[in-house]
Amino acid sequence: MRQPAEPPVFLVAESGRRWLDAARRFVGPFAHAAADDPVSDRGSVIRVQAIERQLVRSAIASAGDCFVLWEVDATNCSTIALSIAQVSVSHHDVMQFVAIDRSQRPWSASQLASLMELGVTMLLRRPEDLSLSARLVRRKIAKAATDGTNSLQMHSSPHPAK
Repeated sequence: MRQPAEPPVFLVAESGRRWLDAARRFVGPFAHAAADDPVSDRGSVIRVQAIERQLVRSAIASAGDCFVLWEVDATNCSTIALSIAQVSVSHHDVMQFVAIDRSQRPWSASQLASLMELGVTMLLRRPEDLSLSARLVRRKIAKAATDGTNSLQMHSSPHPAK
């Protein structure tokens, strides 16, 4: 008998619980589906899980379908930027979001643009912005379902087809 596929996971790497709680509200199983949500009738469940930022890359490697929300502040900006770039290169199909707190540090337009260039799908300035990212996540899941793929992640074979 075939095991059911794991639900997609939305990993939240942050120092507190602000973004985790918001992600559970907007993205996870408690999310309120919009009327035009392409997967609202499918009852898809997205697991929202807190994770230490150092463990994100290994979690992505062992997970099926995965999304990541990074909290960035003045103390971790360069470390998180490196992690974002590494995930973008090794798992280019993983959607990454960055949560910034403008009250902790003034962010210049060039700094924000640099984060986007690393492969970030969306910058979030407040937890309510997760409602928009949730729509992107659900659309990606719906697209994978309509394309007939079993997983959002594309695994390439180490040997080219002949």
